Amino acid sequence: MTDLNDWAVFYYDLGFNVTHIVPSKNDPSKYIYKAPTNNRQLITHRRQEISEMQSYDWENATGIGMILGRNNIRALDVDHLSKLKKDSTQTLSNLKPVIDEFLVDAKLPVNYPWVVQTPSKGYHIIIKTQDLPFKTAISPLSPYGEKKTKAFKLNIKNQKKYPSFGHFDLRWNLHLTLPPSISKENKKYIFINGIPESEPSEVKLEKVLSFIKKYCLDEDLIKNIKGYNLFLDDYHSQHPYTDFSTIIEKNN
Repeated sequence: MTDLNDWAVFYYDLGFNVTHIVPSKNDPSKYIYKAPTNNRQLITHRRQEISEMQSYDWENATGIGMILGRNNIRALDVDHLSKLKKDSTQTLSNLKPVIDEFLVDAKLPVNYPWVVQTPSKGYHIIIKTQDLPFKTAISPLSPYGEKKTKAFKLNIKNQKKYPSFGHFDLRWNLHLTLPPSISKENKKYIFINGIPESEPSEVKLEKVLSFIKKYCLDEDLIKNIKGYNLFLDDYHSQHPYTDFSTIIEKNN
């Protein structure tokens, strides 16, 4: 595939509702290399028309994305601490072993094609799975009453093992940027195991939550029904991170 229009057809044929990204420096309120240019609300609850998708400004686009949640397509977002990934002098932890372990736990092939490395050296693992079994808060920033993204910090043990690891985001709805989109620094989102030939695989939600529990729950605090899931830096204090106790209480 040589241009974003080809990629758009590829993703559309897999059943995705596709977005395009044309950065606008006149819109400081958005992550201009991640935010969709077309109104994603128009295609969140219905199947996108192919003529609609083809009408987008692909010639000037720098990126492409998809609507999450449709057909149960979700993403596990594995990323570094924001304050570290923005500092070129910092050494980032190698997060690939975390990805490999998830694939084993989820009974996916080691070369699962829907693993994306992001420009910040984080990862997206795109799968099909059920909705979350617990409530998520409504974002006060959304004029459409959309739910916030759930995120979890590593427990103490794994923080020591992966010092730059920021969080797991459960990207169960809203929007996801896809390859071969580029960042402001002209770095690409890439499939690390080659371009997929079929839609994402089905994974039981229990496998996802079990994996999160293994990495994020501090076993020493179970009796207190508390998870070590608070973010310490200023950037993350503004985001909706979750105490793992909400899941423990739900499942007990």
